[in-house]
Amino acid sequence: MKYTLLALDVDGTLHGPDHTVSDETARAVRAAEAAGLAVCLATGRSYIETLPTWRALGLTGPHQPMVLIGGALVSEADTGRTLYHKPIAREVAVAFADALGRAGYSPMAIVDSWRHGVDYFLSECGDVHAAQRQWFSKMNVTVRTVGRLGDVADLPPPLRISAVVPPDAAPSLAERLKQQFDGMLNIHPIEAPNYNVTIVEALSARADKFTALRYIAQGMRIGAGQIVAVGDDVNDITMVRGAALGVAMPHSPQPLQDAADYQITTSLAEFITALVEGHVRSTNLESRNKSE
Repeated sequence: MKYTLLALDVDGTLHGPDHTVSDETARAVRAAEAAGLAVCLATGRSYIETLPTWRALGLTGPHQPMVLIGGALVSEADTGRTLYHKPIAREVAVAFADALGRAGYSPMAIVDSWRHGVDYFLSECGDVHAAQRQWFSKMNVTVRTVGRLGDVADLPPPLRISAVVPPDAAPSLAERLKQQFDGMLNIHPIEAPNYNVTIVEALSARADKFTALRYIAQGMRIGAGQIVAVGDDVNDITMVRGAALGVAMPHSPQPLQDAADYQITTSLAEFITALVEGHVRSTNLESRNKSE
């Protein structure tokens, strides 16, 4: 098997419709590890949100770091220690938060909790929607409620600014903000199925899952030509496009399918088993250039 690193998104990829890892999937991932594939989770979640999923896989190690917050953070899986982070410049973060507030939404700034001892700063400059209360009620996180983010003198560098937005409003809001912050931020409308909400999120323009994966791969002394990456949403496009074998889940949006070399038509567990057995062949490799 020519691949060394298997990167797996969490929501919509490792997780099934019940938002958990099935026994079948966990067994397949462990079998891949036993066959020599290092396994790395690459998710939009924070460390505290991802830890239960990582534990459910039952990996034996050596444990690979986790790509978190859409690539803005890389942390040790077993300790949570920060290895790498790409925060948003304060002035850009404040401007984006103010734009969300003017649109009527309450910005949430996630920061490096390992360094700063707090997970989120929640601004009440917009409408603190019930869905945001639900968001935090489902997480074991420390939240500091503030007024305008720009008025918080000790605000740590944010890793992501986001807001809960109605599903029908999220795409147009994200598009307007992309135009306003072109070149400064990576902005996406994302469905968060574990919370049953839609968010509009912004990361540093330097932060994405594939850049973070390259950081991990460098530590392993391997190149992009040895990476397999599996995802299901637009924030997975960079790692799916950049990996040697980029894989899209069956329900993936068209832009991710277009970026992928391979489309899963059965289940993640069956794909991983076929990969380990050497039965997976790229179906789109000749149609685009791969990063190395």
